[in-house]
Amino acid sequence: MKKFKTFFAGLSKKQKIRYISLIVISFLLTESILLYALTNSGVKGLFEWVDYVRTLVYLICLVGFIFPVIAGIIIVISQNMNPSKKPFKSLMALAIFSLVIPVGFYGYTVSIPAQRSGDKPPQLLLLNGSGANGIPNMAVSFWTKEDTNNIFTYGSTVEMDIEIIEVSSQNKHSFLLRDLEPNTTYYYQINSIGKIYNFTTMPNLENTYKFMTSSDPHFGASNANRTATNNILDQLADPVNGYQSFYMLGDMVEYGNFDMHYKEACDTLSPVTSQIPFRPVIGNHDIMFGGHTYWEDYFSPDLIEDAPRDYFHIEVNGIHIFVLDLEWGTESYTKAQKAWFENELEKNTDPDDWILVMSHCFYYVSGYNVDGSDWWDHQEMIDTFTPVFIENGIDMVFSGHNHIFERLENNGVNYNIVGAFGGHPDTYYEYSVVGQA
Repeated sequence: MKKFKTFFAGLSKKQKIRYISLIVISFLLTESILLYALTNSGVKGLFEWVDYVRTLVYLICLVGFIFPVIAGIIIVISQNMNPSKKPFKSLMALAIFSLVIPVGFYGYTVSIPAQRSGDKPPQLLLLNGSGANGIPNMAVSFWTKEDTNNIFTYGSTVEMDIEIIEVSSQNKHSFLLRDLEPNTTYYYQINSIGKIYNFTTMPNLENTYKFMTSSDPHFGASNANRTATNNILDQLADPVNGYQSFYMLGDMVEYGNFDMHYKEACDTLSPVTSQIPFRPVIGNHDIMFGGHTYWEDYFSPDLIEDAPRDYFHIEVNGIHIFVLDLEWGTESYTKAQKAWFENELEKNTDPDDWILVMSHCFYYVSGYNVDGSDWWDHQEMIDTFTPVFIENGIDMVFSGHNHIFERLENNGVNYNIVGAFGGHPDTYYEYSVVGQA
């Protein structure tokens, strides 16, 4: 301690500020990676569930703790040197080394929204709630790499007599289709050129709704089963099947921080989802790091006003569909979301109604062990939600996350795992336990 006092006594005020600042800033920035991992919705689950990510974060934090120790050692062995020369240079080199990781990480995260891979074609999105005629309001959304302003025309005849003009140039484009008539075919076109799209609204028949749901296509993954994806899209598009809408339950892309993966997803889905009402649910892969920005730009238009955009309630012909934001599990189940869900169930549903719940993460499921983590019955999800499901008469629950198709039942509630939309088949893993549903 005497050597430290002697060393600092020989420094000017400016030099003292340099030394202390280097040590404190390097330490705080490095340790902030752990705070980020524990609080960021796109990383928290990754940190808790994936061993190598957790190990990497701990190693980065260790560097932050080691830096002050090494700085002290440099100071001690530098007593016979000019305090304005070699110690400061050594500390500067060490500080740069320890700062490269956090500064590079945060710099990359901040830059992600600017890394776009081109235009994204139209999606016909189901919005929250329902319109005046009992049919959900919808929106046509697309994204352009360059700022543009567009003219959108639509109507129940090919003449398309309703026109919406964007007043300013922008990248993100959404056009609201409000108070649609039931069982009606609508047509729409962008800028009066190119393809004329059409879709048909649901008939206004009580307790009648034919929809498709699937999950986990993982666009961008090299090991994805794209044949499975295309087969499901073909079934969705076939008019003989008569699907009235499509819910995709998360992990649309392999890595949410790569816009090229979203580009592949939008290009593949749009030929079908531009003409069949579509609502995707956010998954853990979709929001990695800066992925949430991409998600909101492409699939969650600002027109949605009556509920938070990552969790919502859609009613069709007296059938209630609640979509919850549950990416890895309960990590993203905030107090606000919990209050909203319980309030909506209490005030806007009846025990005799059909009530469906959808989320990315599963509850009961058969499973397997992957990299030391158990991917079967999710006990936190079960403890948190099954009492609510039973008390409120939830009829069916749909989720993905595991890449299998399975139907289980517990206490009168049907649990459906629909993660077969093209992500790598989970038959690659050895099944070690069967869920106890």
